[in-house]
Amino acid sequence: MTATTTLKIVDDLGLIQDQIEQLTEQAESLKNQIKLLGAGTYAGTMYATTITLTEERKSTSWASVAKALNAPAELIAKHTKVTYNNLSATTTPLSN
Repeated sequence: MTATTTLKIVDDLGLIQDQIEQLTEQAESLKNQIKLLGAGTYAGTMYATTITLTEERKSTSWASVAKALNAPAELIAKHTKVTYNNLSATTTPLSN
């Protein structure tokens, strides 16, 4: 891959991510407007949005439970998933 090709790919990725960010912000704003109507299903001409109210949601931090119970390191290791050679990419705008 040439340097010119790499530059174009990186810039294209950055532009797409900027568009996704803008669209995500717009979608959240529209969702918030619909949420003001309360729980229910609201239909447009092409889509429907259902707003659901969850009175209470519980989740358990199993890491905290293991720590509080002084779980042996071997037990924690047995239930710990390890991944290797994981590549990730983050693209940020260049400041000019």
